[in-house]
Amino acid sequence: MYYKKPLVLKRAICLIIFLLLLTPNIISQSYNKVSNFNSSWQINANAGTSLFFGDIKQYQFAPVSNNENEWRFGGGLMLVKQISPIFGIRGQFLYGELAGTRREWNLFFESNYIEFNLNTSISVRNIVQKHKPKQIWDAYVILGLGLTSFNTEVKELSTKQVVKKVGYGSGKSFGGRTLQGMLLGGLGLDFRLSDRVNLNLETANRVLNTDELDGRTSGFKYDIYNYTSFGISYRFGGRSSSSKERKDDEYRYFKPKKTDNTVTQTEFDYDSSKPLEPPKVDALSISPAVISIPVLPPVKEEVIEEIPEVQVDEKVVVVVPELEYRVQIRAKYGNPISIQHLSNIYNIPEDQIRENTYNGFYIYTVGSFENYDQAREKRNYLRARNGISDAFVVAFRNGQRLSKLPQ
Repeated sequence: MYYKKPLVLKRAICLIIFLLLLTPNIISQSYNKVSNFNSSWQINANAGTSLFFGDIKQYQFAPVSNNENEWRFGGGLMLVKQISPIFGIRGQFLYGELAGTRREWNLFFESNYIEFNLNTSISVRNIVQKHKPKQIWDAYVILGLGLTSFNTEVKELSTKQVVKKVGYGSGKSFGGRTLQGMLLGGLGLDFRLSDRVNLNLETANRVLNTDELDGRTSGFKYDIYNYTSFGISYRFGGRSSSSKERKDDEYRYFKPKKTDNTVTQTEFDYDSSKPLEPPKVDALSISPAVISIPVLPPVKEEVIEEIPEVQVDEKVVVVVPELEYRVQIRAKYGNPISIQHLSNIYNIPEDQIRENTYNGFYIYTVGSFENYDQAREKRNYLRARNGISDAFVVAFRNGQRLSKLPQ
């Protein structure tokens, strides 16, 4: 029986460490490809109730508020790294107080604790439903582990005399506080106020690797305390989901230019959404010398026969560059994918996505660049801004994709 308690705790710790290390890689790789998600950091301030569950407690669950109040409070700060729509890693600092009363034993205790923990939040909503950048709420599960250091005084209920102390110079933590490991698990709700600010409601139980938090080593082998809090989070880093879209000036367009009866390609940038207009000329700025008209002798009128107009069919010639670089964002074997669907999930205008075939695959690319460096910049932009983590650069010659990039 002596080795049963450490064995159970070790197994639980191993499970939590496994989730912390393995889960983010699996979830971020499988989900980020189809979601317009930007990884971000958050800082959270929280405060709420801190309640004890153990030996010195009047009722099993409900706290008492008379004859030494068991309602106590705590507060803390938390730093969050949201890796994917489902998974986040969080580091939390927490300070709180605890108390318990047992009238038939004529005992009550008071304790204060300082807690550091590392936990993971797993979004239940985003597992069941597809993530939306502007979703109003989220529900998640909390799992983690940490360390708690505490000082405890046990007193007689009738005389208020101290009968036992835990910590207060006898422990191994700073200031002689007693230091113990703990596991935590709980639930949370998140409500979006704006692109940067969220409100949180969380409740989580802490299971300590000790029965001495209340100074009484009997009954259940592990003391438990609960922290239920309201918090406010501020997100920084990433990109605001409702921010105004910037025009992409990395795309280049080709205009045919005729020189010496040959057609060449001249590369230039322009905004294709606006028609080209001739320059405006202010008539007031033209000098009299420029607009003066010389007097010429009269010319006899000649009768000119009208020549009927000959209509010529005009054909639009699309010039394909001999060698160009593009960024491939998706491929599917056998059947095509709707460009409108790709536009929706990647947040890219439809007219910027091109469809080609290659070795039985339908491939979808963005942009047209004359060298690899320009295409690489666009690839990095799509990965960071549009969440297309597997975008890569490909080369086309005369409109056909090459199997590898030119040397």
